[in-house]
Amino acid sequence: MTIYVRSIRPEESETLDHWERADDVVGYRRARILRLSEAGWKSEEIANVLGLHVETVRQTIKDFNKGGIPAIAPRPRSGGSQPIYTDEVAEAAEKLVRQKPPPEQDRATWTLVGLSEVLAAQFDHIGAMSHEAVRRLLKQRGVTYRRAKEWLTSPDPLYDVRKNQRDRLLVMARGAPDGAAIWLDQSWFVRWPYQFWDWATKDDAPRVAKRWNEGVDTTALYAALDDETQEAFLRWAEGQPNSKATIEFLEALMAHWNTQDKRFIVLIWDKASWHTSNRTTQWIRDYNRRAKQEGLTRLITCLLPTRSPWLMPLESVFGWIKHQILGDRFFEAVAELQAAVERCFRRRVARAQIRRDKAWALVAQNSGSVV
Repeated sequence: MTIYVRSIRPEESETLDHWERADDVVGYRRARILRLSEAGWKSEEIANVLGLHVETVRQTIKDFNKGGIPAIAPRPRSGGSQPIYTDEVAEAAEKLVRQKPPPEQDRATWTLVGLSEVLAAQFDHIGAMSHEAVRRLLKQRGVTYRRAKEWLTSPDPLYDVRKNQRDRLLVMARGAPDGAAIWLDQSWFVRWPYQFWDWATKDDAPRVAKRWNEGVDTTALYAALDDETQEAFLRWAEGQPNSKATIEFLEALMAHWNTQDKRFIVLIWDKASWHTSNRTTQWIRDYNRRAKQEGLTRLITCLLPTRSPWLMPLESVFGWIKHQILGDRFFEAVAELQAAVERCFRRRVARAQIRRDKAWALVAQNSGSVV
């Protein structure tokens, strides 16, 4: 049996017109149901046009015919049940996750399941709690499961002593017109690709082949960086660094500085075995003895603390060249590799000079300490 709306009174018609113009979807649909029914549409036709179930249309018409506008007026939502996971629960979850799990769990960190069980036991109004609920609560407070960041520290018991010595020598060299500070370090390179970053899709990740039992063409780059001018003095050695190659580099370096009218240079380097070997140490003593007799540039060495690469600016330069410039490139000859590294090295330190000068100016303005 087809049902139609009864005659709509003028005051009811005014209310329906308001519902059709308002933003309330429920009121709009109910007003359209009554208007279409008034125009002679069947319930099935109205349901098809408005995308509703036919019983919804029929019930709306029945309610209006019986009770008028109050019977079909949209009622405000109650908002559903009150959430049981209040701020108090979220705060307890955050405090709990920052503590270590109990010994009986035999874990270093909490699991979401373990947290949910403990939280459910702490609050009487929570019967059971899912691990997903715990995850959402922690995320709302900015707590997520993250990998620990590695923090590098020096094991040198004399770290502060050696760092302070470096700072004092830097101040002396930077303040003396006849002095200079030199950073010296070395790194070895091979013709094969290094571990690198590259643009790629998720399904086509970049790859680099590892070499195992093949002969490796290794060449070592000795670099001395002028602290003031950022000029680089570079020399290559076959194979890995050793005392013999170090002494040869020092001979060439001091021959270069003896033409610069400097009374002394401060040579800052790490505690590599070829820097502290008896052979290298003896050469430095013999050179300084000869420098005193012949009026040559004196060589003052400064050893950095053990395993403190953050105190050596050349470390970042070497790493940048290997990962960003060499990347997946394969060089046919060692000479080709060496030429590419030298070009990149000089380009890098030229850019670094501008950033370093700005950093020095800022530090000097704020505290006057040594970088």
